[in-house]
Amino acid sequence: MPDPAVLDLLMADTVTISQGNTFAATFTWTPGATGPANLTATTLTSSFEDKCGHVYELDIAKALDGLSFVVSYAGSTADWSLGLGRWDIKFVFPGTPSTVSRTEIFRVQVIESVTE
Repeated sequence: MPDPAVLDLLMADTVTISQGNTFAATFTWTPGATGPANLTATTLTSSFEDKCGHVYELDIAKALDGLSFVVSYAGSTADWSLGLGRWDIKFVFPGTPSTVSRTEIFRVQVIESVTE
């Protein structure tokens, strides 16, 4: 199983976003002693669940070298319910005899915009 310290999140575990703003975050993969050297063969998926339970699938774009990736939402966050939601990123690492998966979980505080 990958070393828990190998993912440099470049952010806290709680994110605040104004409803209607663009949602995107860049992550850097730092290889650990026991994990893969990069994420090229790793399957990444991500979704956000707002306070009311609506689930939004997020897009992931990996860098060609597999050392970073961007998680983003192509739609409008104006529909996201105000309040504390949940966001996760699932990593499925190839392995023998079976794959290993791991999920990183974050909180997203959706707030109203002040200026319209």
